[in-house]
Amino acid sequence: MNEPVLAERPAFRERLRDKLPEILIEAASVVLALLLALAVNDWRDREQENERAAIAREAIVAELRANQQEIESAHLALTRIVASLQGAMDDSKPAAHELNVEMGISLLSAAAWRAALATQAVRRIDFAWMTRIAKVYELQDNFLRMQNVAVDQLSGLPLGGGASGKQVAATLIPRFSALDQLARGLSGSYAEALGAPANSPR
Repeated sequence: MNEPVLAERPAFRERLRDKLPEILIEAASVVLALLLALAVNDWRDREQENERAAIAREAIVAELRANQQEIESAHLALTRIVASLQGAMDDSKPAAHELNVEMGISLLSAAAWRAALATQAVRRIDFAWMTRIAKVYELQDNFLRMQNVAVDQLSGLPLGGGASGKQVAATLIPRFSALDQLARGLSGSYAEALGAPANSPR
């Protein structure tokens, strides 16, 4: 009774041995196709990340250019204000009873920078360039904080009070001189950052 079973086993082994190269080739083809699909998918993800990084970098550069124009205009106005305040302090001139300080508010944007950080679009941008840009935005934040303090100081001055123009000028000069110097430094930082191109995404 066992003879048919014993006869089938060698036949099955022979068929398996004959089919083994074909099975191995098919298995290798499946593995190769899977590896190729993973490689293509990885390449596609990298390309999409590079595209997002390029868009983010362009938006940041455009934002810095707009901020640079804004701060250059502010710097000119602040220089005039400081000169006017220093003129009011000049003892060789008649004391001014009224002092006009025309200060504009600089609207410096950080929207593109924050959006790029929030969406991780900066992951494939050159780290050294990102560090330089981060320092510019830190300096920009410092300028905006000092600008707010200067505005608060101006709004806190008594209207039509007993203080002379010279006394008011003496109060305002330190703050506006510092703000003017910060604007000058920020303008230089914008120029330096915009003149330093980022390396291509890897």
